[in-house]
Amino acid sequence: MNQGLPLHFIPAPGARPWKTRSLAHALTELPPGSVPAVAMLREARPSYGLVAFLKATDLVWARPTDDGEDLENALNVAPEGASPLAGGSVAVTGSVLHPAGHTTQIGAYTARMLEPFQVRPSRAGDAEPLGWTWDVDGITGWFQSHMPWSALLFSGEHVTGLLTAVRTASGVVESFDALITNGFPVTDSVRSGAIAQAAALNSVDFTLERHFGADASGVYSGADQFRVPLAAVLGPDLLKSVDVAVPEAEGVALERLGFRPFQHLAVRFPLVEAWDGGSGRALRRQLLQTQP
Repeated sequence: MNQGLPLHFIPAPGARPWKTRSLAHALTELPPGSVPAVAMLREARPSYGLVAFLKATDLVWARPTDDGEDLENALNVAPEGASPLAGGSVAVTGSVLHPAGHTTQIGAYTARMLEPFQVRPSRAGDAEPLGWTWDVDGITGWFQSHMPWSALLFSGEHVTGLLTAVRTASGVVESFDALITNGFPVTDSVRSGAIAQAAALNSVDFTLERHFGADASGVYSGADQFRVPLAAVLGPDLLKSVDVAVPEAEGVALERLGFRPFQHLAVRFPLVEAWDGGSGRALRRQLLQTQP
């Protein structure tokens, strides 16, 4: 790990760390000029909600290296060898831009985007274990009182994740990052339904992946990048900043949805049931290149 950074380590003890109130409190009491890093055991398997929070806030998941002589960021460890899980969970992310007004509700978009996978949120909270019943009106009020940026964890039967809202000059962006562990097969029909839902709800972006490094008990240490893309949807604004290459790989298809200038681009990747060694992620980078 880069020793030049003034890292301030916040311990997250135990084999199954959660996003706790004590962790949230520690993040508000940092020494001036320091960069926070959440330090875990090498074998720790944090909850998906905590990992999603770390990623959303650009925090380091620090763990000891193999020899114990240094620390590394477990979120940036490149996958090597076989994946931890033979059968992958389903990871889904998405975001939408709401107008900034009294009628804006946070959470309804997220719940609707999870419908194609036959799961729904039932609980929410700013720390684990989650203490609130999922209620869009209550969630919206909480976010309104915590602007310009805030995050809540949510869960339901076979689903867990993070819901964020940020106020921008254009409106309020609602984003979610969810892990689905019900074993529900991602068929071409299910994928098409999710893509259609993303476009119909005016998503800024949407991703669907197989995750072979996480399950209902958490994210395996150093395994968050064991992901295989199944689909991606880019909204009209993102299309302006992405250079879409013509696909040459078998099983990859591009589709324009809607009418200009309000088109979405849907990218379908091969439907896989096993870890592909990273080839799918490399293909996605090749197809969707950010313009300079």
